[in-house]
Parts: sequence; structure tokens; C-alpha cells
Amino acid sequence: MEDLAQPITSRSEAEIIKAALAGDPEAFDQLLSLYERKIFGYLYRLTNHPQDAEDLTQETFLKVYRALKTFDTKRKFSTWLYTIATNTAYDWLRQKRHRPELFIIDDEESGFETIDPDSPYTTLEPKIDLATALATIDKPIYRTVLLLFYRDGLSYQEIAEVLDRPLNTVKTYLRRAKQALRQALESPTN
Repeated sequence: MEDLAQPITSRSEAEIIKAALAGDPEAFDQLLSLYERKIFGYLYRLTNHPQDAEDLTQETFLKVYRALKTFDTKRKFSTWLYTIATNTAYDWLRQKRHRPELFIIDDEESGFETIDPDSPYTTLEPKIDLATALATIDKPIYRTVLLLFYRDGLSYQEIAEVLDRPLNTVKTYLRRAKQALRQALESPTN
């Protein structure tokens, strides 16, 4: 008898999501492989530390796995995923603010690499002044909108959904974030 099951590699994103919602672990693994590097890159730029970004990426996908049954298929999956990642990062940033650092490691040479060469997060792109300038922006919301808009290609409306903010607020954040980034790039310390 011929197997009519569609191979997982030829499924569309919608089919993968539907299969994951039905409890197919291979489908969830494929969702993970579709979005893991993007989410890691996004979280890395928010935290500016590869180990923290790896931990937050894992935490994000654990939350996604646990909450997948609540996903509304009328929404865009990536918007829902970025909402979870953003909330996870903001929770971490709030906790970090209340925890003093015991010591600081100068991770200047590592760039975007991790210690483990088998890690899926190894060497995303070369280190550039833009990353340093982005890290100097003091408001996490500004870094967030810049990353979501320019790096991840989300529309104003999608960013508004991710952040649960009005569209005009997102536009204001992005305008102010661009100004802050411009100032950071122009400062003599970069």
C-alpha cells in the first residue's frame, strides 16, 4: 500500500503549524528549525550576550510548545512567536535589572559565535559597528522596534501586534529609535 503521508520537508508553513497543533512532534521540530536562528538573532541583539540569547531562545520555544494549543490560526505565526520572544526578553531584562552582576566578562572577541561549534547559533554574521551602536541604545523598546522592522522585516502593523501597542505608538518608537541609532553611530566612541 502506498504511503500518502506528505514528507515534512515539502509542507507549507500553514501545514506544519496545523500538524504541530495536532501534536506531531516532527512538525514542531520543523517549526523550530524554521525560526530558531531568527529568534536567536533577535534575542542576541536585545541582550547583547550569546549565552543569554541561547537561554532565552530555548525558553521562548519551550513557551511556544506549551502554548501551541492556544495559537489562533487566523493570526500570523511569526507575529505570535515574536510576541512570545519579546515578552520573554523583557521579563529577563526586568529580572536582570534587579540582580547585580557578580562579575563582568569581556566578550569582545566572540562576536556572534558561541563556544560550542555544533551550536545552531554559531557565526550568524560578522561583528560590525552597527551592532555596537545598537547595544548602546538605552531603551529596550527602541532596540526591539529597530530589530523587528529592519532585521526581521515585520510591518508596522505586525510590530504593533507583537508589542501590543497602537500603530502610531510603534511609528513614534521607530522614529525615535532611528534618531537614537543615528546618534550612537555618530558618537566618537564608536
